[in-house]
Amino acid sequence: MMSQAAPSRAATPAAYATIDHPSAWTSAAIGGAEGLSRHLSPVQQAALLRLAEAVAEKPLEAITRADADTPEIATLMQAVRYEIMAGKGAVVLRGLDISGLSEATFARLYFALGTHLGEAAVQSAKRDRIGRVERLDDNPAARGYQMDIELGGHCDFHEILSLASYRRSAAGGESGLVSALAIHNEMARERPDLLAALYRGFPHVCADLSDLTDHDVPVFCNVEGRVSCYYHMLFFVNAARETGRPMPDDLREALRMVGELSNREDLKASFMLEPGEIVFWHNFINLHSRTAFTDEGAQKRLLFRLWLHTRPGEGRPMDPDFVGRARLMDGIHEQGRPAIVYKLEELRR
Repeated sequence: MMSQAAPSRAATPAAYATIDHPSAWTSAAIGGAEGLSRHLSPVQQAALLRLAEAVAEKPLEAITRADADTPEIATLMQAVRYEIMAGKGAVVLRGLDISGLSEATFARLYFALGTHLGEAAVQSAKRDRIGRVERLDDNPAARGYQMDIELGGHCDFHEILSLASYRRSAAGGESGLVSALAIHNEMARERPDLLAALYRGFPHVCADLSDLTDHDVPVFCNVEGRVSCYYHMLFFVNAARETGRPMPDDLREALRMVGELSNREDLKASFMLEPGEIVFWHNFINLHSRTAFTDEGAQKRLLFRLWLHTRPGEGRPMDPDFVGRARLMDGIHEQGRPAIVYKLEELRR
């Protein structure tokens, strides 16, 4: 149980001021996904393929930043990091031809790039530091990334998230990103009363009572003048069920409004990740989503995933629960236990 109560998060009128920053982008303002895209130059593409060759036979756990520290790649990833931490909060790398790379080699290349941004966290009881995002018949914990259903806008747990496409599905599987800060701006204009409920929050639980908080966890927080967001409605619903404490009506309405805004076309950037394309984003600035997809024969969707902790002194100032839950999950996964358990009917809502 996370027993240390977090500091007061009561929203102030200043918290409702319009956030005027690149991270409060809207799809309409930036031209959709193209506004988040960075097209790799031929020099950068060549450097990435050389890196793939260099790490192709190296054990994943042995890959470090030193393996990916050539001038071309260091400069590229410095720009990616700046965009994540100080710009729009998301970037899609495009233009790399991976037709000659095996699954394992592409995964190693991808992992090497991630070392420029942070420390890779374990993602499940399998203790995997790079996840395979694909449909599996054997999925006892009903993990969404191993299913083919639609996943609505939400946040995960670690500060920097990433997906890399190796193979498309036969149909569907479109990704979406929406700025949580743009959603905050819309709510400040339309329903500041509901925004107050999101700053107040509610207890949170992922899987069972072992990680039930004994205090309210906010959806929005304002720390050092910077607004961040953690939105995953199911974990508040789980807490209400486990504790028998009804979720306040204003909070329930506010959570629904966030979900609705996360799918608004003028706010959300939608895009299909093509093979070789990689998206990085800040988990507490953007909500991500995915449409349902269909696999047929050999045309089976496969993406790789990274959950990254920023290094000390490099992260965003946020409510302690935002990063604390991620560390709690790491510990559970390191023990070989699942830290997240969904019910299929909840995911399909």
